[in-house]
Amino acid sequence: MKLKTTSLLIAGTLFGAAMMPAHANNEAMIDLLKVLRDKGTISADDYNMLKNAAAADKEMAEAEKAEIKEEAVAAAKADMPKITTDGKLKIEDQDGNWSFQPIGRVMWDAVNADADTNDSDDDVKGTELRRARLGFAGSIYDWSYKFEADFAGGDASIKDAYIGYGNKLSDNTKWGVKLGQSHIPFGLNTKISSKYMTFMDRPMFADSSVSPARASGAVVSINDSDYKWALSAGLQNGGFDGDNDTYEINGSTFAVRGSFLPYNEGKNLVQIGAGYLTQGGGDSFKFQPDLVSHDDKFKPVSTGTIALDQADAFTVDAMGVFGSFHAMAEYLDHTAEPEAGSDIDTTGYAVEAGYFLTGESLKWKKGYTSGISPKSKYGAWQVAARFESVEVDPGTSMEDEYDQFTLGVNYYPTKNTRLMLNYSKVTDLTVDGTGADEEPSALKFRAQAYW
Repeated sequence: MKLKTTSLLIAGTLFGAAMMPAHANNEAMIDLLKVLRDKGTISADDYNMLKNAAAADKEMAEAEKAEIKEEAVAAAKADMPKITTDGKLKIEDQDGNWSFQPIGRVMWDAVNADADTNDSDDDVKGTELRRARLGFAGSIYDWSYKFEADFAGGDASIKDAYIGYGNKLSDNTKWGVKLGQSHIPFGLNTKISSKYMTFMDRPMFADSSVSPARASGAVVSINDSDYKWALSAGLQNGGFDGDNDTYEINGSTFAVRGSFLPYNEGKNLVQIGAGYLTQGGGDSFKFQPDLVSHDDKFKPVSTGTIALDQADAFTVDAMGVFGSFHAMAEYLDHTAEPEAGSDIDTTGYAVEAGYFLTGESLKWKKGYTSGISPKSKYGAWQVAARFESVEVDPGTSMEDEYDQFTLGVNYYPTKNTRLMLNYSKVTDLTVDGTGADEEPSALKFRAQAYW
C-alpha cells in the first residue's frame, strides 16, 4: 500500500510540475519534495530522482527560453537597419540595398599674418569660422547621392549636390557617372578634402581659377576595384548669369585626370597622376593668389582681369607613403588666351613631406589621402613641411613670382578631430619683373572636427 501511495505522490508531483510555469515554481516544487522526504512519504532515492528531474526540466526550459529569445532578436534585427557609429553615423539596409549618412565639418581658425608692408591695413589678424558644412550622402541600390552646403560667413554656398550611378564592368573594374555639382577631375591638391589636408591651406595655385574645384555638369569615371588605376573625365559649366541666358566666368570646362600605382606593398605605395583641363571663354578671368593665408589683403601677384577666349592647363603629381612618412608633389601649367593681347602663362609647383612621430601611417583612399586613426588613447602627432612656388608670365618682362615655405604640427586627439599649427613665410617675391622687399609671413591655428 505504501508503494502505491508513493507512486501516486510521485505521479502527482510530476503532474504538478508539468502544470506549473516552467521556471517560476520550480523551487517551490523542490521544497515540497523536501517536506515529503522528511515526513517519510517518499524515500531519499525518490527525492533525489524527482529533484534531478526537476533540475533537468529547469535547464531545458531555460535553454528553450534562450533559444526563443535568440530567434526573436535575430528576427527583429533582420527587419532593422544596420547602424554604424565608428567615427560616423551611417544607417543602411542589412543587405546593403540603401544607406544614409549625415555628414559635416567645422573648422575654426585663428590667424596672425604680417604682410611686411608699410601699410598696417595689409595685415590680417583675427579668428573666423573657416568652414561650417552640413549635408548628407547615401545610396539606393546602384544609385548614389550627396548634398553638402557651407554656412561659414553667414551665407550658404553649395559644395556638392549630385546624383550618381555606378556598376561593375567586370569583376575587377567599376564605372560610374555623377550628374550635378561635383569636383572637376583635375588637380591632386584641389581634389584632396579639406578634412585630410596636411596643412591648413592648400598650395595657393590649388582651388583657384587656374585649378578650379567644382562645377555643374557630368563626370564619368572608370577604375580598378581597388583604385590601383583610375580615370575620370568631366564636362561642366559655371552657373547662369543674372539674365539666365549665358554661363558665368569661364563658360564650359572639360577636364580629365588619371592615376595609377606603380608600387603598392602593404601600407607602402607610390602613385603617379596627371590631368588636363580646357576652358571656354567667359566674361572675365583673373588669377590673384593669396600669399600666406586665405584672406590676404596684400596680393601683388596677379594676371590682372582679362576677357578670356580660352584656357588650357595640365598638371602632373606624385605621392608616396612609406610607413609613418609621406611625400607629395604637384606641378601645374596654365595658359590663358585673352581675346586681345599675349597669352598669360601661370606655372606653379608644391612639394610637401610629413612624418607621424607616434607611428601612424597616412591613409590612402580611392586615389587621395584620407583620415588617420591614432594608435594611442593620447592621440597622434605629425610634423610636416612644404615648399611652393608660383610664377605669372604675361609674355613680357613684367612677370610676377613668389616662393613660400610652410611648417606644420598636427595633433589628432581622435580620428575625427584635429588641432593644427602652421607657420608660412614668403622668401622671394617678384612683382612686375622687379624683386620686392616684402616677405609676408603668418602664424595660423585651427581646431577642426568632422563626421
